[in-house]
Amino acid sequence: MKKTLISLAASCVFAFAGGIEFNTLSANFSQTVQSDDAKISYGGDFSATKEHAVWHYKTPTIKNIFFSFTKVVVIEPELEQAIITNIKETPNLTAILANAKPNKNGVYEASFDDVKYLIEMKGDLPSKISYTDKMDNKVVINLSNVRKNAPVNEAIFKPAIPKNYDIITQ
Repeated sequence: MKKTLISLAASCVFAFAGGIEFNTLSANFSQTVQSDDAKISYGGDFSATKEHAVWHYKTPTIKNIFFSFTKVVVIEPELEQAIITNIKETPNLTAILANAKPNKNGVYEASFDDVKYLIEMKGDLPSKISYTDKMDNKVVINLSNVRKNAPVNEAIFKPAIPKNYDIITQ
């Protein structure tokens, strides 16, 4: 499930639907990940710019995921650990979804790396993203209180790893 979380968050780092232009984007989210034998629900909030994103998972456990174009940092307070992963390619939905097309039901569709994303809109803002990942998990993210171009303190995108945490580099 950890890879699903990182993949999901990476997928949503930079934009959500064809033609959406933004400097910042923030929202609350509820996410469900359904596999053949389990269903896990998550909740929290995120903020993104065109260069960075941070996802704050508040339930069922606290977890913070920080993204840039080259690195993902996952801070897990309950485990007192941080996982730092250097990445070569992150799904960039700005590019992917700029070409998203509405289907006959008015839902936008976009693909990246053989994964098809369905994006439902309320007005010009995303309200729901769903897809099936490569591990055959069904992922649904519902967004609320979506804010576009609201001021965001850039400091929130810099991970602060406590000195007593174990650091795992991948």
